[in-house]
Amino acid sequence: MCEFLWGVGTGAFQVEGSWRKDGKGSSIWDRFTRSEFRDADSTGTSADSYILLDKDLSALDFLGVTFYQFSISWSRLFPTGVVAAPNEKGLQYYNTLIDSLLYRNIDPVITLYHWDLPLMLQEKYGGWKNESMIELFNDYATFCFQTFGDRVKYWITIHNPYLVAWHGYGTGIHAPGERGKIRTVYSVGHNLIKAHAKVWHTYKENFKPYQKGMISIVLGSHWIEPNKLEDESDISKCQKSMERVLGWFAKPIHGDGDYPEELKNEFLFLPRFTEDEKNYIKGTADFFAFSFGPSNFKPPNTLPKMGQNLSLNLREVLNWIKLEYNSPRILIAENGWFTDSHAKLYWEGMNQKTSSLFLAIKYDNIDVFGYTAWSLLDGFEWQYAYNIRRGLFYVDFKSKKKERIPKSSALYYKQIIQENGFFPKDSTPNLQAQFSCDFSWGITESVLKVSIKY
Repeated sequence: MCEFLWGVGTGAFQVEGSWRKDGKGSSIWDRFTRSEFRDADSTGTSADSYILLDKDLSALDFLGVTFYQFSISWSRLFPTGVVAAPNEKGLQYYNTLIDSLLYRNIDPVITLYHWDLPLMLQEKYGGWKNESMIELFNDYATFCFQTFGDRVKYWITIHNPYLVAWHGYGTGIHAPGERGKIRTVYSVGHNLIKAHAKVWHTYKENFKPYQKGMISIVLGSHWIEPNKLEDESDISKCQKSMERVLGWFAKPIHGDGDYPEELKNEFLFLPRFTEDEKNYIKGTADFFAFSFGPSNFKPPNTLPKMGQNLSLNLREVLNWIKLEYNSPRILIAENGWFTDSHAKLYWEGMNQKTSSLFLAIKYDNIDVFGYTAWSLLDGFEWQYAYNIRRGLFYVDFKSKKKERIPKSSALYYKQIIQENGFFPKDSTPNLQAQFSCDFSWGITESVLKVSIKY
């Protein structure tokens, strides 16, 4: 039986719409969009996945994916953020979505937190600046495991905590829009790591024995290459850059439980983990969930490039992860391209990404078991609002029907899934083969340069 997973993904706030409908509470992004974007009212509808679920399911049927990665809106289940009696309409929506996926033999991959924190938790506690969020998040996660876990085998705790910390509490271009001190940024990151670890242990101890699922956290990164390949100083700068971005979260979780030495040496105020905390945090991921793409880390000045060159070479960053973190099993949890708001067609970006992925698996023995194309639908793209499009399916936001119209990338991805690999006429020269039978396809939305030969 073929086990490689091909999938596609979305974020709840990006596509669900209906932010005032059926008892849903406000999130930090609801408030942020109303204050920061002129077209904020349109975020109340977006692609309208909440009321047009059948159209999303038809789009998934068209692609033939084996999994769908989506996030739960915390405030749709619990309007205040505090776990009590759930909002029944929200609960019904997610139960229907999960059951509809399983009916189609599509595995649900559920993200618990994709940035839309309930507004009341921000107002009462200060959001992720406050350690109280660790227990509040664990309560919410526990409810989700209890309620949906009998049907869900893959869980993601937090989507890209780097962006939560930097853009939410540093640059202020993401909700809650705080332009804080760098100490605050790293304090938020510290709490996010501890919250993830708490939830991982809760699942392992109370649910994994009989639900048999797996749980991880999506970590996003850039990839950076030295100006001069022979210059040890440039190479060292690239390594430091990767440690400050991906290593910030990956080393505690996938490594030894502590921050990279580069970070600790550079920022003496960096929060410290106790020895017990290090032991509690390390190893709290059943696989390495990785997000990579051209729009992940804009604007570039948030990155410590150190005078070196940014690159979109997926193959090389996967090799770095393999070397740095002892050949983990990897799920590409978000990968894609984007176009401007008027474009309806694109496929070259997907061609490059999937070809690079195949080379990494075939020639470098990278243990990738699934790929998530990002995203299923055009939607609200955070600080870019509706000015860029990342969907495999085009959505006319001004229409009432909001039909899902497949782009060339959707057609291309559909064929890759059908072939479970690349077909001769479009593949890299001499690249004619299939992915392993245990690879999964999905949809969703680096460090030292690794020398690769094949």
